[in-house]
Amino acid sequence: KLLEIANNTDDRNKERDFAILTLFLNCGIRLSELVGINIKDIIFSENKLNVIGKGNKERTNYLNDITKEALLKYLNIRDNSHDKERNNPLFLTDYGFRMSVTTIKKIVKRAYRKADLDENVYSVHTLRHTCATILYKAGCNIRTIQEILGHVQIDTTEIYTHLHDQEVMDVMLNHPLAQYKMADALAYCA
Repeated sequence: KLLEIANNTDDRNKERDFAILTLFLNCGIRLSELVGINIKDIIFSENKLNVIGKGNKERTNYLNDITKEALLKYLNIRDNSHDKERNNPLFLTDYGFRMSVTTIKKIVKRAYRKADLDENVYSVHTLRHTCATILYKAGCNIRTIQEILGHVQIDTTEIYTHLHDQEVMDVMLNHPLAQYKMADALAYCA
């Protein structure tokens, strides 16, 4: 819903804001990582995005088609004449400077409001969790998610398995055979 609303708005920064949300939801990057991205960090021919994570560690994320398309759309309309910095930051303010953490947070909060999602409940970090949860529920290996998120310790990533454990418990407690009494089960087998 968040991406749908962001993609179908008349805002003048629609492409930029959509690219930001798409990166968060598809790559699971941290806010600080997104702020630090320079154009040279993207290798479109290889679908790669290099980010600098915690502890100044570099890692590679891969761009799926929707993320790549969102970035290319944004870059096609990006006003390069206002770029005030030499290292060519990916996301610029209207004044040509690298976007700050505060500015990105405001963009995400505004997107939540437009999508009728409570901006006081959901944060920028929620998008990272959403990415990881979607991957885990789709069957992605926990070690792969650890790599994608840039977690040093597997324990940090394992919170997503606990979310899954709740689903497993709910399914098992509502197992179709749970509604039968032993007499019914024996009659069923006869």
